[in-house]
Amino acid sequence: MKAKINFTLWAVMFVSLLTFSCKETTTKADPTEEKTQSQVNVDNKDAMPAMDPALDPLVVGKEFSKVFSDTLNVQMYEFTMKPGDSVGLHQHLDHAVYVLEGGKLMVYINGTDPVEMELQAGVGFVGGPLTDAAKNVGETTIKLLLTEIHRPRE
Repeated sequence: MKAKINFTLWAVMFVSLLTFSCKETTTKADPTEEKTQSQVNVDNKDAMPAMDPALDPLVVGKEFSKVFSDTLNVQMYEFTMKPGDSVGLHQHLDHAVYVLEGGKLMVYINGTDPVEMELQAGVGFVGGPLTDAAKNVGETTIKLLLTEIHRPRE
């Protein structure tokens, strides 16, 4: 079981790093050629929010977190919520989530109405910057593996 979790951790970290570190490179024959949409988004640093240290998930939800790695602007941690547990408003930048143990979660994303999510073990997703809060409204313990990517923001 431990080998399976270690393999899963490394696989998620590798895929996350690969996803966020690869950039499309193009060569332009004509220097007056317009930028592509993806290049415009990369160049637009105003669209990338700054991280508020008070809203760091590892600060707000420290009692639920077990840090595995925090190096090279990448944080990987396990987040465990027992039934009835809730975590207050916190902020994610670019992040990937892998569900180790599923359950029912009520999530409040970017100040919107709550959304109930049924998390299935073995499912993963990648998200961009957002603020959220959550409560385990199910009858099982939820365990997530999160990878936070802290790209330079100026």
